[in-house]
Amino acid sequence: MAFSLSTLPQQLKLALKGLSTGKLVAMAILVGGTIAAFAFLLTWSETGDMHPLYSNLAPEDAAEIVAHLKENQIPYQLTMDGAGVRIPYDKIYETRLNLASLGLPRGTGIGFEVFDDTKLGMTEFVQNVNYQRALQGELSRTINTLMEVESSRVHIVMPARSLFIEEEEPATASVILKLRRGKYLSKDQIQGIVHLVSSSVSRLDPEDVTIIDNSGKMLAGFKEKSTVSQVTSNQLAFQEKKERLMENRIKTMLESVLGQDKAIVRVSCLLNFTQQEKTEELYLPDKSVIRSEQGSSSLSSDADAVAAGVPGLQANVVPGNTGMATDSGGRNNQKQQYTKNYEVSKRVNREIMPVGSIQRLSVAVVVDGTYREPEEGAEGEQAQYVPRTPEEMATLESIVKSAVNYDAARGDVIEVANIPFEVDMAVDTVIEPESPGWMDMLKTHQTLIKYAAAALFFLMSFMMIIKPLARWLTSTPIEEIQMLEQLPQTIKELERRYAEADKENSYTRQIENLIKENRSGSTQLMKTWLKET
Repeated sequence: MAFSLSTLPQQLKLALKGLSTGKLVAMAILVGGTIAAFAFLLTWSETGDMHPLYSNLAPEDAAEIVAHLKENQIPYQLTMDGAGVRIPYDKIYETRLNLASLGLPRGTGIGFEVFDDTKLGMTEFVQNVNYQRALQGELSRTINTLMEVESSRVHIVMPARSLFIEEEEPATASVILKLRRGKYLSKDQIQGIVHLVSSSVSRLDPEDVTIIDNSGKMLAGFKEKSTVSQVTSNQLAFQEKKERLMENRIKTMLESVLGQDKAIVRVSCLLNFTQQEKTEELYLPDKSVIRSEQGSSSLSSDADAVAAGVPGLQANVVPGNTGMATDSGGRNNQKQQYTKNYEVSKRVNREIMPVGSIQRLSVAVVVDGTYREPEEGAEGEQAQYVPRTPEEMATLESIVKSAVNYDAARGDVIEVANIPFEVDMAVDTVIEPESPGWMDMLKTHQTLIKYAAAALFFLMSFMMIIKPLARWLTSTPIEEIQMLEQLPQTIKELERRYAEADKENSYTRQIENLIKENRSGSTQLMKTWLKET
């Protein structure tokens, strides 16, 4: 039955009606998968060799970058959310350098470029607000340069200055961090952000900076700074750092002598974190100095003078005549006093004992031995292990003691053991590094490989999925074929059918005529066929 557009809907309806439920579901999946694959192919072909230039951009940065790409006639594509830009792979690095020279992308927030367009009539209040916005934006940009930080926001509270120092309030700041997936900040990095913010804002102390992450967990801003748990944590971190430092010192020295991966070192330190302050006062009696010296002297007479002579008028009238005589019959006394004060020498010593000093040290070192090469002609044999001599072990032990400043009075313990390491190959076996360059080769031909992989995928999908499903769906039972034959036939189909029937009848007549003309031969031929069957 020939194909006709007029009977196509009826044929499709009859064909779908005769399919089972499983075939209908399979046909729906096949048609849907074909349409999805075709849509993906169109989208993928339009994408071409585009690679991300930037992602997670702020709307302002994305707009400026797109304007720059349009100006330089660089083809680009925006992602669905508008926060990413894709350009051809061969122009990525050059474009990034050009955008970096323009200061793009600037990141979230407004920086000090807000003062580029300063208006003449701007009030002082507006200038202060713009300064605070610019400071917050610049701090946010600086924090975003950290590898672990995806984005951040900074809020600063700057109270107005007061004429009285007692009434002046300090500034405060809050930082919200959005960390990248799978990343976290160490304590040193958190303290670095705290001091970065506090050093950038006047009257802002590090204790007044609060930092939280995108899940609401407080990273900095605790008021209880000297709790027992924090002190213990710091002490354990200090102890671990000291142990790792000593281990690295010993291991690098031994590996320089014995070879790479020929020594295992473990160090355990018992540290004293007790804070002590010692004051000592000593007197030195053998050494004395004069502190002060004082002396005094006085002169005096034992008897007083006695008046003598004739009293009367003449003694008072005659000039030069006192009318009295003095009798000095006594003696003079002289008195001297001398005082010396001595100071005894004294020594005062004030000593603060160090915190974290080593009380006891334990070091365990395991070294590998040497390997003897197999004899010539012994194929498949590995090198033979040879332990180190006691003299070598004693030398290594003395070297380790010197490296860690061993002190027997302190109770230090040093153990150096010679144990064979687990190895699967001979010592002289050289591992050849893989030939570099195949990754670069793949990157060079990645476009061709991408198209070839897509073509192979669609070819295999057609051969192994689509074609078997189509064959299974088009397999029609005999009853359905008979139903299709009962449909009205066209004129061409009727003519072809009668022509084939006439042809078949003509062949039948010829065979009958031959059998009638040669009955004996035909009978013998039929008997032969029957015997063969």
